[in-house]
Amino acid sequence: MVLQPELIVAAVFIGFTAVSGFDCAGQPNGIYEYSCFYYLVCLRGIAVNVRCNTSEVFDPDHQRCVKLGTDYWPCADVKNCDVLADHRYPDYQNGCHTYYTCHNGYYYGHNFCPEGLVFDFDGQFCNWPTNVRPPCGTNIDVVG
Repeated sequence: MVLQPELIVAAVFIGFTAVSGFDCAGQPNGIYEYSCFYYLVCLRGIAVNVRCNTSEVFDPDHQRCVKLGTDYWPCADVKNCDVLADHRYPDYQNGCHTYYTCHNGYYYGHNFCPEGLVFDFDGQFCNWPTNVRPPCGTNIDVVG
């Protein structure tokens, strides 16, 4: 039996939750945010939050949840939030095109800015590089 693409998409949504607050309209299908234990995927313009099983973590290299191996932890980009204030922080190694969230000492995963934008730490949102001070942006006149 061959499943039609519409049936496959419908099956994917069963057991997962559509996400409000993330706009997938006009976005290509793909993963847009992730942490060690979940990822947000856009499918046909709808944002879906997928949680890994309790024995799995999200592997960004394979773009799916995987079982942990003895010497394998794919969440190498987890940030230590123990001593950080409750904020969103730019990922400098990623050119500030992504950011992560710390709250009450917990790491809440990476988020992606829309194409062409960088994370503005002062404003706590994604912004045009010309509106953001270095090292994420190019505006040296912004007071921080």
